[in-house]
Amino acid sequence: MTTKPAPEKRRVVPDSIMLPDSPVRGKIWYQIYARLARPTLDWVGVAAASWSLFLGDLFDKPMDDGTRIIVLGFVGALYSIRTAEKVKGVA
Repeated sequence: MTTKPAPEKRRVVPDSIMLPDSPVRGKIWYQIYARLARPTLDWVGVAAASWSLFLGDLFDKPMDDGTRIIVLGFVGALYSIRTAEKVKGVA
């Protein structure tokens, strides 16, 4: 006797993704963080990574290796946290 595999359930993807309704999202400190500090950190991270990887060498003002490791570690941590939040559906 053979058994048939269970049919796969397909997940319906809506046209727009609804964000989870959390009471934290209504707090003013979260709004300031989400709308001001976080994008600023993103742009500072992009600028720092750009300088440490190629702009510093282009303008003959490179970072030393220790500073470069710290900057790239910060940028990597920042974007890994952001990626984890996107995977969980929080961001």
